[in-house]
This record gives sequence, C-alpha cells and structure tokens, in this order.
Amino acid sequence: MALFGKKKGDNGDEGEQPGSGAFSPEKARVFFDRAKTTHETLNYEYAVTLWLNGLAQDPASQEGFAGFFQSVRAYAEEAGKKATGKDVIKNLQGQGKILKFQQALLSWGLKPESGSATLKAAEASAALGLKETTEILGRQALNFAKREEKPKKDVYVKLLDIFDEAGAFELAVEAGQIAVQLDPSDGQLSAKLKEMLASATIQRGRFEESAGQEGGFRKNIRDLEKQAQLEAEDSIVKTADTKDRILAAKKADYEQRPTDTSAIEGYGRALLDRGKPQDELKGLLLYKKAYEETGQFRFRQRQGEVELRIERRKLRTLRGKLDAKPGDEGLTEQVAKAEADLLDKEIAELRLQIENYPTNLGMKFELGKRLHQKGEHNEAIGLFQKAEEDPQHRRAVLRYKAEAFLAIEWPDEAVTTYRAALDGMADTGSELAMELRYGLMCALQEKADKTRDLDAAEEADRLASEIAMKRFDYRDIVDRRQAVKALIQELRG
Repeated sequence: MALFGKKKGDNGDEGEQPGSGAFSPEKARVFFDRAKTTHETLNYEYAVTLWLNGLAQDPASQEGFAGFFQSVRAYAEEAGKKATGKDVIKNLQGQGKILKFQQALLSWGLKPESGSATLKAAEASAALGLKETTEILGRQALNFAKREEKPKKDVYVKLLDIFDEAGAFELAVEAGQIAVQLDPSDGQLSAKLKEMLASATIQRGRFEESAGQEGGFRKNIRDLEKQAQLEAEDSIVKTADTKDRILAAKKADYEQRPTDTSAIEGYGRALLDRGKPQDELKGLLLYKKAYEETGQFRFRQRQGEVELRIERRKLRTLRGKLDAKPGDEGLTEQVAKAEADLLDKEIAELRLQIENYPTNLGMKFELGKRLHQKGEHNEAIGLFQKAEEDPQHRRAVLRYKAEAFLAIEWPDEAVTTYRAALDGMADTGSELAMELRYGLMCALQEKADKTRDLDAAEEADRLASEIAMKRFDYRDIVDRRQAVKALIQELRG
C-alpha cells in the first residue's frame, strides 16, 4: 500500500503523490476560492475546471472534491446532453497520473450513476494514494457492483486492490469474499483475501486497543457517532434515506434558530441537495424570507439561483417532450419561448449580482456571454473589455469579444482580437487553439469580402488549409475553403 509518497506506476513511470513536495495547498487555495466565486456567478462549467485544477495542486483535499461535485452536478443539470466536458478537458493543467485522476473524476461527476465511471475514478484515486477519496468512490462502486444482475469477478478483484491501496481492509475483505464466491478455484485470489483478513484484524485490534484505555471505548463510540453524522453530510453521493435524515436534522436546527444565518444556509442546502420540486419551492421561500429579514444579498442571490434552477428543470421537461415528439410545432414554440425566458432571467439575475458585486469580473464575463447569445453585441463587447483584465479567463473572453465584433460586422477588430487570443498560446494543438484559428479564418474571409483585400483572403486560405490538414471534418472547413478559393480567384481576376 502506498500512501503519500512517490510510487512507481504500472508502466514503470514515476508518479508524483500527495506529500511528495510537487503539490501546493497554497496554489490550490487560489483555485478553490476562485471556483467558489465562479460557481456563484452560475458559470458552472468554468467552476468545474477551477476545482479540478485546484485538485491538481492538492489532490487529497476533501473541500476540493466536494466543491467539484457540487459544480459538476450543477453544470450537468444546466447543460443536459450538451454537458460533454470537452471544454473542461482541454483546460486541465495536470499531467500523468494527476491528469488521469482529473479526467476520471470529470467522467464520474457527469455520470455518477455509472458503475464503470465510478470504478475508474476510484482506480485513479487509489493510484495517487488518496485514502478518503478512494474510500468514498470505492464504496459507491461496490454498491453498483452488488446491483448487477450478472456479477463480474474482475470488478470485485479491482475493488479489492483499490481498497487495499486505500487501507480500507474491511471493504477489501467484503469485495474479496464476493470475488472468491464467484471463482472458488482461484488460489491466488484466496491467498490475497487471507492477507486482507489479517490486515482487517490488525486494524480492528488497534481500535479495540484504544477503546480499552480509560474512557477510550465511550469516547470512540461518541467520536464514531459524530463522525458518522459528518460523513453523511459530506458524502458526495448520498442515498435518499441519508438525504432525508440530513434534511430532518437541518430543519430541526433551523426551527430552533430561525434567525441564525448558518442554520438558514444549512437548511437551504439540505433542501436543494434532496432536490424534490417541493424542496425547491421551500428553499425559494426560505431564502426570500431570509433576505427580507436580514437584508444580506447572499440570500437574494441564493433565491435567484433557485428560481433559475426551477426554470431549467421546466425547460428540460419540455425538451424531453419535444425529443419524444420531434417536429411538433406547439412543443417547438414552447421550448423556444422557455429558452428565451430563461435567458432573460439569467441576464436579470446577473445584472443584479453585478450591482452588488461591481468588481467581480467573472460575473461581467457571464453577463457578456448571455447578452452576446441574445444578440445584444454592443453591450456584450463593453463587458468583455472589462472582463479581459482578469488573466484567469482572458483568452476565453477575447474569443467571445472577437465573435461579437464579427457579429456586428467589424472584421478588422475581430481579426485583431483573434490574433491577441492566439498570441503566446502554448498548446497550439488544443481544441481552443483550433476554434481560435477557425474564428480568425472567418474574420479574415469577412474582411477580404468586405474590403476586397487579397492579402486577407490568402491568409484565410492558408489557415483553412492548416485546419483541413489536421481535421478534414472540422465544422464546415471544406465549404469554407472552397468559398475562400473562389474569392481569391475573383479578387485576382
């Protein structure tokens, strides 16, 4: 078992581990604080990226793990089928085992109901020696395995190894016993199970030894009860019963201290965590009342988040109906109206947040994106110009600003902005680099067509050729290149 230290990977590579000196909780703190703020601005996708990059600096952080799961579930809920995580993956800063851990966490976070995704995340966590995270994910993977109609020995063997690395020997025994039942003839597996039984006995013995000290047993029981409650509240994947129990406890606490802000926050989180429609309505009323009584804007912000959450759920329901009846004109109109209404409400909420947090550049970026989406490009450009002062997402802001310039038919400004976004980009093969080059090509094509500029057309042709050589099926690159070729012939003629 390798906990916290360097360890050879399966393929012989040296993998950095938490505690090896390669990580920095201080740098992670910067990412985590930023992620919290970004989540509050409703930019869940970027918040996911920040949480994961924070975990690259401090993989063992349970705060980062829990924060990531909260943001990734909000992102998945908001984006629906569009929540592929492609933009997140291309902005991950980890390498080697850390990158594998980040990618596995993302896949699991987008589909926590997937047994295979949970198992892969547990494996990636175990490879880094992350005891707490591995145990959380491993328990969930074990529960999924038990529900399978046709149990698979290899899954339980993997779980045995995962729990062994995490030092969770009781769980390793549980997984190993099931694996042996599935294949009693595997002598090597039986021997491994005996090792786990011995380790589990030693582990229990240590607990009993401490329990035998003066007051030890009673203290251990009290500590275990308290720890069980805390683990239930902090559990990433909670059962319905657990959520019910937590909600009942938080509700009782709130009823005893209805003016205490921490009790209000705890009750509100528990309502939204369980997430039934009636819970959302109760949470909405709770935050509305808290804002009216305390005047603290954070409660008005929470109220707005719940209102948007309700609207997104309604929109998902309508989209589901339309998927079942494609081409239904009535449903198509309802979906279009619901999308427009949601966009207006998001804009209104972000305007209100910016009034109360005028220095928050992330909120201005989010408002700019939504105004750009609505077609209000001039105001969006002004917001992007302010938001690009923040180096954290400057390149993404420049990309949107360039798109807005192109939308109002200012190709020169779009070209300049795309060049600025590409300047100094280290990973020229990334998806973002491809998008920026494609955008620059479109801007140059627009400029050449509008101003009859042959040099711009020829540069657009070179870019189109580069993109086609790397990704022949990228968007409409084939048609674009043909159009640029025709424009060059026309300008030369």
